[in-house]
Amino acid sequence: MNDLLRTLVVLVVVVFLLRRTMHLGLVMLIGAATLALLYLTPPLDFLAGAWVALASPNALEMTATLIFTMIMENILRSTGTLKRMVESLSEVFPDARFIMASMPAMIGMLPSPGGAVFSAPMVSEAASRLSIPADQKAFVNYWYRHIWEYVSPLYPGIILVAGLAHIPYQKIVLANLPYALSVVLWGCVFAFAGVGPTPAGSSTSVGRGKALRMFLAAVSPIMAALVLVVVFRVNPVPVMGGVTVLMYLAHRYSPAAIVRSLRESISPKAMTLVFGIMIFQETLRLTGALDGISRFFAESGLPAVLIITVIPFLAGVMTGLTVAFVGITFPILMPLMGGDAPSLGLLSLAFGSGFTGVMISPVHLCLVLTREYFGADMSRVYHRLWIPQALVLAAAMVPVYIFQ
Repeated sequence: MNDLLRTLVVLVVVVFLLRRTMHLGLVMLIGAATLALLYLTPPLDFLAGAWVALASPNALEMTATLIFTMIMENILRSTGTLKRMVESLSEVFPDARFIMASMPAMIGMLPSPGGAVFSAPMVSEAASRLSIPADQKAFVNYWYRHIWEYVSPLYPGIILVAGLAHIPYQKIVLANLPYALSVVLWGCVFAFAGVGPTPAGSSTSVGRGKALRMFLAAVSPIMAALVLVVVFRVNPVPVMGGVTVLMYLAHRYSPAAIVRSLRESISPKAMTLVFGIMIFQETLRLTGALDGISRFFAESGLPAVLIITVIPFLAGVMTGLTVAFVGITFPILMPLMGGDAPSLGLLSLAFGSGFTGVMISPVHLCLVLTREYFGADMSRVYHRLWIPQALVLAAAMVPVYIFQ
């Protein structure tokens, strides 16, 4: 119980500071320090944890991937490639709503930390002729970015579930498929509320065949990265770095232009957000807060289905990471889900509940960076998010019923 109370205190502090419009990076640092203080963590241990959060191989890989993503986005935008990409695709599919949804869905196949920042300018370009508010554009970008994490083997969370449960990945995908389909369905209902069929606004008419070729040429850097990472399983850092260098060469950037591009691309504010979130997540691990909460619920005698729903959800909200909520909670929950032969339906319920927590987490990088890009009010984004996300979670009833 003490772990739950202390964690709730930290959540209250974080929410209070966010409502005071304090910068999220600073809020997460204060949240991490508050958590360490409540657990009487020695200052040197806290500082060592912060160093691990920023200097571990995983942290460096995530930071480098995010930086290269920002640079690639800047090149695509400043060279006009992004505009040509949207205009040519508009010739093939002349409905702005389809363009707005398909761009983040396509980029979402690439498991890049904070990858929503890549598709955000594409959504913005596609929505240039639509009179829709910033929070709606942010919601579209964020929502369609996260179709694949329920079913894609490129995302480590679902592979970790398969490994912990000793169940073939294909069966877990089958059980999780209702979630992915629900994302598409409820996105159609909620993402474009009040927006009818709207021409995407291609300024020229070159024919669909030529427009498709133009689109493929414009999108080729992104597709090259997707193929190398998704198909050939190459580490995303050298892939994104290599593609960035090739883009500089292809567009004949001078040394001065490269320096200007780097200065425009790498936002200190965005990096502060990332660092604050990483330190907060490491402090959760260091203090053992989520482990204590999980043990408390597992030993509480509450109904198994309630525990299987609540614990992953809380872990997802606190960490904003799929692999974190799976790694922290599933080993503790496995006995409640059937032990050595866990129920596929309950596994899917736990995953869907945890990912719902991730989707509404204030420390989810995609949500934070999307809101930052569009300058949207976070409360308005949440207002759009919580009902469709609850409906997606309700799709868990399908695998629970079928695989009971």
